[in-house]
Amino acid sequence: MTKKNWIFGRNVIVTGCSTGIGKELTVQLVKKFGCNVMGVARNQQKLDALKQELGDKFDYRRFDISDEKQWFDFSEEMRRTGYEVDVLINNAGMIQEFSQYSDMSIETVRKIVDTNFNSVIFGVAAFLPQIKKSKFGYIVNISSASAILPVCGETVYSATKGAVKAFSESLAQDLSGFGIGVSCVMPGPVKTDLYKTREEGDGNAKKDYELVEKIGITAQTAANRIIKAMRKRKRRVLIDTVARLMDFGMRVAPTLTQKITCKAMKAACYYVPAFAPVFKEQIEQKEQIKLELKERKDNMYSSLDDVPQRGAFAKE
Repeated sequence: MTKKNWIFGRNVIVTGCSTGIGKELTVQLVKKFGCNVMGVARNQQKLDALKQELGDKFDYRRFDISDEKQWFDFSEEMRRTGYEVDVLINNAGMIQEFSQYSDMSIETVRKIVDTNFNSVIFGVAAFLPQIKKSKFGYIVNISSASAILPVCGETVYSATKGAVKAFSESLAQDLSGFGIGVSCVMPGPVKTDLYKTREEGDGNAKKDYELVEKIGITAQTAANRIIKAMRKRKRRVLIDTVARLMDFGMRVAPTLTQKITCKAMKAACYYVPAFAPVFKEQIEQKEQIKLELKERKDNMYSSLDDVPQRGAFAKE
């Protein structure tokens, strides 16, 4: 006897639907499950191509997902036109190039926070009243394995994805009494065209992409596993080996896992040039840093009596 699947025929909103995991989710939901998908993205050309491929069961809107007002305007439009939302998939986000936090501009930090986290809470706030009315209400938030094991050089990205994870887990408890499911998806590396779009002669880009090719999963595989988790209404979704290993390490020995990860990334700078900006200053100033750490020991005191008597603050 064939098992029934609640996903068939649902009305779904997918952000970041024009590429990567979002596109694969959109295609599969329409073609395999007969869903009506309202996509949200910015690239007009890709959206038009997707519309041509999927036909009447797909439509789209273009707006800035980091803008609260635009989310509520979108929600009101859907309510007014009679598009009763069953499922919201917050997939859109942006990556952070590996770098020291001190090298990031506030504008870049704000953009990552707005795109990766604020867009999620705005989207849920805008559509939750409609989702509560659905018999099949469901929310999927795409976080990251970096929410489990925050890595050096990804300070803001890891923070935003950690926030999405915590928000999703708390929201799942809030909504469990209403029969509404919430999945927090935490993927590791996913193969994209990010490095392929660089110049062919860029050897560093080639090395970075080769690593992703070796350890990453395809967007199609990621979408398959996300939909499988949705069918089972799982709250916590780890869809690849890298994410599971990171989760295991943080459960068994969190401090040691973080130290080993950082040292491994530093040692791999030549093979993965993307890591280099994180450690460049440390490597260049290695001897000076050693000297400063030695001097720090010389300026440590064993008791309050040893502390030099001087003013705490500089005076003009």
